Amino acid sequence: MSPPAKARYSRSILIGVAIFAMAWAIARAAIQSITIDEAVTFNVFVFERRYLWYAANNHILNSILMYGFTKLLGISQFTTRLPALIGAALYIGAAYRLCRLLTTALLVQLTVFVCLVFNPFVFDHLVAARGYGLALAFLMWAMVYSAESYLGQYPLVVACAVSSLCAGMSVNANVSFAFVNAVLMVAIFLCARYQRPSEWIRLMAACTVPGAGIITIVSGDALLHTRPGELIYGAQSLGETFGSILQSSLFRSPLDFLAPVVFPLAGITGLMWLLYLLRRRAKSRIAIFGWAAAAIFAATIAIHWTAFRLFGLLLPKDRTALFFFPLLMIVAGVLASIPPLSPLGRYLRASFLGALAMMAVYFLSCLRLTYFKEWYWDADVQKTYTVLSCLNREHQVTQVTSTWPYRSALNFYQIAQPTSIQAIDENFDPEQTQVYVVDTLHTPDALKGKDLKIFYRSPTTDLALAASPSLAETYTSCKPR
Repeated sequence: MSPPAKARYSRSILIGVAIFAMAWAIARAAIQSITIDEAVTFNVFVFERRYLWYAANNHILNSILMYGFTKLLGISQFTTRLPALIGAALYIGAAYRLCRLLTTALLVQLTVFVCLVFNPFVFDHLVAARGYGLALAFLMWAMVYSAESYLGQYPLVVACAVSSLCAGMSVNANVSFAFVNAVLMVAIFLCARYQRPSEWIRLMAACTVPGAGIITIVSGDALLHTRPGELIYGAQSLGETFGSILQSSLFRSPLDFLAPVVFPLAGITGLMWLLYLLRRRAKSRIAIFGWAAAAIFAATIAIHWTAFRLFGLLLPKDRTALFFFPLLMIVAGVLASIPPLSPLGRYLRASFLGALAMMAVYFLSCLRLTYFKEWYWDADVQKTYTVLSCLNREHQVTQVTSTWPYRSALNFYQIAQPTSIQAIDENFDPEQTQVYVVDTLHTPDALKGKDLKIFYRSPTTDLALAASPSLAETYTSCKPR
């Protein structure tokens, strides 16, 4: 196969995998039940037109877009997730461009792309109606655009301005990405200044003004009205931070027996390959991207740790640490793309690439359509609402009470698909409540002391519907089939 034909073949394969990833994200957005955090965003901030208010649960760019889409297309779990799907498309596109930038070898491109996109931790947030996917997408584009500029594809000042704009949009999408975006823009400025030392003032303006301007326009008012006590989710140690990333990245796979070795094997083989390259003083035009990503990773950790020690600001955890994995994968992708210089080098590189390929296969085995790891208990809420709608229609049920894990999600469906059921709250009243929706995992004592009988249990989660014994017998006609 000629080099041009080989390049076209590689490109078509990678595009095909990217299209599959986007199709899978769209399917999940349409199929999965709305979750508690998604529902709170819509019910409290979007439906009530408070999308510019400051709150930890209100990711401003996501909420603005959600308001527009639901106004234009109607309210559904799919339309509320359209902003996240925009983030998914942008992130997948950035991952594609990055992999094409790193190497022409299809195996390396495909392995790095799958690891970047199909990590279940990352993929969940490319679908959930939150700001994390958009924030990650804009962060990736800021890095990719600056990398392409370094290779001479764009004018330097323009690239700095575009990267700054992307970094600002990332912060608008999620404020927890502020430190990593600030570090990224410092790194981009330093690289640009190294290339054009005489234009440093112009370059500094390009690296700061667009980002600061777009943050001021979109999020400025909210940031001026911050309130204490909002930032209560986070880790108390770096071990907890990275433990949460590993746990989320390895969540539920048929290949669970490989989970203990997936990351250690990649880390050990990658370190051996890096030490070999350093000893041989190997040079590569893309090596600077790996060093830059590693420096951004280390500096971001240092800033978060300092803020935690000095001001008590909790360290990133789970979704607020989402950006760490792509940064590490960029370093890994650069390492995997550097050609070997000897038979030993070929063996070390092949070992590292094999470890990354195993990681990619593991991530693919984690593909899921019906639940998020972060909110898995909400996987059956949509089906539950169809049961409640049936009870409302056939048995005149209007008084429903729910424990906290389901209340917001059920109220979202009540807005999207109205019935005569009154607003669902958590205050069980034995005289008024006709159906009690209970999460037996998070609230195991909810039914204690109440003369209620469970007439429906979710086949996949800990959700149960309970009513008085006399009513429970008649309500079984609305069990989903």
